[in-house]
Amino acid sequence: MNGGGRAKPGFWLPLLAIALAAAPAAAQTQPLVRSDRSVATGQGPVTATTEMGLVAIESAPGVRDATAGYLSYSLADAPSERPVLFIFNGGPGASASYLHMGALGPVRARVPQDPRAPLPDAAAIENDPQTLLDLADLVFIDPPGTGFSERAPDADSSFYNSVSGDADAAAQLVAQWLDAHGRATAPVFLLGESYGTIRAVAMLDALAERRPELRVEGVVLLGQALNMIETSQRPDNILSYAVSLPSLAAIACYHGKAVQPCEPGAISRTAARFAGTDYLRALFQGSAIAADDKRRMAERLEQLSGISADYYLANDLRISKERFRVELLRDEGLVVGRYDARYVAPRPADAGAVVGPDAFSAVSALYEGAMRAYLARDLGLADADAYVIAIPEGSWAYGGGDTPFADWPFMESVERAMAREPALRLFVGTGIFDLTTTIGAADYLIAQSSIAPDRYRLERYPAGHVAYSDDASWRKLVGDLRSFLTAAAPHD
Repeated sequence: MNGGGRAKPGFWLPLLAIALAAAPAAAQTQPLVRSDRSVATGQGPVTATTEMGLVAIESAPGVRDATAGYLSYSLADAPSERPVLFIFNGGPGASASYLHMGALGPVRARVPQDPRAPLPDAAAIENDPQTLLDLADLVFIDPPGTGFSERAPDADSSFYNSVSGDADAAAQLVAQWLDAHGRATAPVFLLGESYGTIRAVAMLDALAERRPELRVEGVVLLGQALNMIETSQRPDNILSYAVSLPSLAAIACYHGKAVQPCEPGAISRTAARFAGTDYLRALFQGSAIAADDKRRMAERLEQLSGISADYYLANDLRISKERFRVELLRDEGLVVGRYDARYVAPRPADAGAVVGPDAFSAVSALYEGAMRAYLARDLGLADADAYVIAIPEGSWAYGGGDTPFADWPFMESVERAMAREPALRLFVGTGIFDLTTTIGAADYLIAQSSIAPDRYRLERYPAGHVAYSDDASWRKLVGDLRSFLTAAAPHD
């Protein structure tokens, strides 16, 4: 792609505020670079328009104190019924770099597939023939302050640092992009990863308020974080130990610590059945459990998780996810990763209840470097190094009282939206080696919802939180999304 140069990002916010002060809502996008090129897809080449731009965001009516960024790939003269897929990562406060360069952009950064292999200084960037561009326009969103977007010095932080405000800012970008590109009647799909899953479902309410006529037909949650309260690792939250056990078993199997022979996917399902029955019952009994029963329970937990029965006996049949990271490979002096437990790092001598940095962080850094390299090489941006991958979270208002004991009913947003829109469907994808947002938590989320089975899809991948870093998982994910987009769009 041949992109034009642009001014430093710092100049754009005041210029944008001046240029858009009197502009109608439908004209509030500001392209920074735009070009056309042929893109190879699995269904043959397509001519796509690549556009990177900024959108003015209001924290209150008439108060435009930030911009949000987008990098979109669209087909010229697309029919009105062609879907648009809006894609964003999490944070809070992260650009869409990881999903763009790891999974869904027209190019993809390749990372080593052996989790114990040395990592290169930079990832190779290749064309991605599995892109979904033959099915839908792709719009990658950078929330205010990330990418090339900015917040004004006096921007309302109580708005931008909140679930509702963050979602509303993204909803404003969605509405303005659709208007500016003549796609206001297109079916819309939202895809969020990690914290972005909270943003995705909160956007359902924001879009319903701002643009009730929009056709939101699908929501994709990768590494869902909707039920944090049920799965947080408070010591006496016994449910958290039960929903975590399937992931612990898969990880222990991968590292050869669970009962052999085993296969990670199969043992995780075995652990899920045990966790929801015998294990949860034993945890509920607490100190009332008989000594012989407690010993049998500890021995079964050792078989599944690779953690010794003696450890479980000494800790009331419980181990937190963070402690598991330290204990599983203690005899090897290693700590398993939080975001992808296939990865390991040397165990610090002072390892306590929480260990960091994470072993997977170096892989994430490869995607970050690849994003800036792509912006410079393919889009011709001279200031690609100024692209902000992520900003510090700071104080973030989740709602519901903002305490660890609050009720964060994010799934209710999905249920309300499904009641309004009969065509809306849900997709939840989770890596079995993810210790951040676990497969048990995803199963529990669906089990506690009122969503009919024919309106959701639940998928697992043999990888971690960033499941697409594994090539086999990435191919499965793209195939799953392809069928989801097709099945969820009755016009196709």
